[in-house]
Order: sequence, then structure tokens, then C-alpha cells
Amino acid sequence: MTQPLLFTFAESRDSNDHEIRPQVGSVDVIDSIETGFLGMDPPAFFAQAALTEGGPFLIARCSCGEVGCGALSVTAEMGEDEVVWRLGAGAPLRFDRAAYLESLQAAREDTSWETVERTAERLVTQLDFSFAQKKGYGFHWASARVKPKAMALSFDKDGHQALFYVRWDGRTPSDAVARVSQWIAEGVLR
Repeated sequence: MTQPLLFTFAESRDSNDHEIRPQVGSVDVIDSIETGFLGMDPPAFFAQAALTEGGPFLIARCSCGEVGCGALSVTAEMGEDEVVWRLGAGAPLRFDRAAYLESLQAAREDTSWETVERTAERLVTQLDFSFAQKKGYGFHWASARVKPKAMALSFDKDGHQALFYVRWDGRTPSDAVARVSQWIAEGVLR
């Protein structure tokens, strides 16, 4: 029997981010596997191709927020009409494929959980950082939660992280986008 899949979002102060928790009926899927784990941060959760292509994906992380400290994974099996989540020793969860994909898409597009900082991060992450690639820098992430009124931009260069900070007003996501866009236009990694 297939079941509907829903998602809840919550702030996680301990990890300075948010968590997404899959629900089947009134059952929290993470707690049904093991209690005490924090759901994945929504952007990290939805970045996992296995959610729609099949294979193992992370569903939860250590309560401190660090995946490397401990994590729970689930394996998705994508059938023609059905999706099955294998939860290790637990009973598998079965979903109607079309309803499952609709639920994932609706949750992916849900931004109601975002704070001003998280909205600014999402919008800045969507900017074109290809100028940095020409200089050997690979863009990884943007965070407005590292320093007040600063957008932290993380790049990889020669296997090392390089952080750059761009000031913004801390209140308006469009200001963060404008300031980072100006920084990109200047093309100077300093």
C-alpha cells in the first residue's frame, strides 16, 4: 500500500540552520529509524540526486548538525509506478511515484520556512560565479549566518577553502543580490 509523503521544516538553533523532516501520516520518518537525529538542512537535502534518480541519500544528521559526526541514510528505489524507501532494518515505505515527485517538488519550492538570511543565501547562490572559475576558484556556498550584515562566499582553490565577505544591509535579500552582483562584476577575488 502506498502512502502520502509530506515534509515539515523547522529552525535548528544548535546548528545555525534549518531541518527538513519527512512525514508519512503522523509518523516522523527520521524518528522511526532512530531518535535524536536532526533532519538535513533543506538545500543539502534537495541537492541529492538519489531522491529522484534512486540510490542512497542522507535523511538525517547528528543533533550537532554535522553530517560527519553521524548521519542516517535511506535508499530510494525508483519504479515505474512506485517509489520505495528502504530504511535499513525497518519496514520499507512505498509511495505512488507521481504523488511522490509532486510532494518533493512542492517541498523544494516551499520557501515559507526561510528567514531573510536564508532567502538572501538562496538568491545569491543562484548568481553566475563563472568569472571565478576562470581564476581557478570553484564556488561552493553562500551564507548570511557567518557574520552579521556580511554574505560569506565559499570557494575552493587548489583543494583549499577560500572565504570572501561582501557587506549587505542584513534586512533585504535584494540588497545582498545587488552587492554580490557588483562584487562579481568587479571580478576581483580579494
